[in-house]
This record gives sequence, C-alpha cells and structure tokens, in this order.
Amino acid sequence: MKLRGLLLVVFGVLAVVLAVAVFMRGGVSTICPAVGHAHTGAAELVFAHDPASVSACFGEGCTPAPVTRNLDGRWPVPQSAPYLMPPVSVTSIFVDTVNSSGVRVARVLPIGNRADRGAP
Repeated sequence: MKLRGLLLVVFGVLAVVLAVAVFMRGGVSTICPAVGHAHTGAAELVFAHDPASVSACFGEGCTPAPVTRNLDGRWPVPQSAPYLMPPVSVTSIFVDTVNSSGVRVARVLPIGNRADRGAP
C-alpha cells in the first residue's frame, strides 16, 4: 500500500513538471494574448443633413483635406494620404464641415473598434 501511494505521488510530480516544461517551451498554451486589432479601413462619416462640404484628417495637429461623398450618402475617409500622415496611431478623426447655410462645425471624434459597436 505504501509503495502504491509513493508511485502515485511520483507520477503526479512528473506530470506537473512535464506540463510546466511544455508550457515554458511555448507548447500548448491556453493564455489569450492581449493583442488589439486596429481597424485599418476607411472611416465612414454619416450626417443627418447633407453638408455643403466636408474635410477630415487623422491625428493631432493634422491638416484637413476635402472628402468626397459616395453614392450611399457616406463620406469615406481612407487611412492614407492626404488624410493620414505616418506615424500616427489612429484613435480619433478631425472633421470640419460647412452646412448649406455656411455654418462651420469642426470636431474631433473618437474612433471605436468593432467590439465597441458590438459587431464580430
């Protein structure tokens, strides 16, 4: 009976040592890395009322460039020149609009990721 208990303890210790060795060498891992996935596509601007003009850019201190409306009524702002000048970590977009009455509105808007919107 004592030999059987000793063998079980030895096998248990060996199993733990083997599991730790596999984990440390990069084998099977169940840990999820904290990696963010940035959206690299165009930011799409949608307005309740069509503005007369729209300009936008990414990053602090950027110079807004004119944005063209597409057939869907959206104003896509690609993450490329002239809207984005590297190196920039895109977390917001500066939007400058003028409505049909000539009223100008300029704002910095945060850019959320798909997880923020509840999309897969």
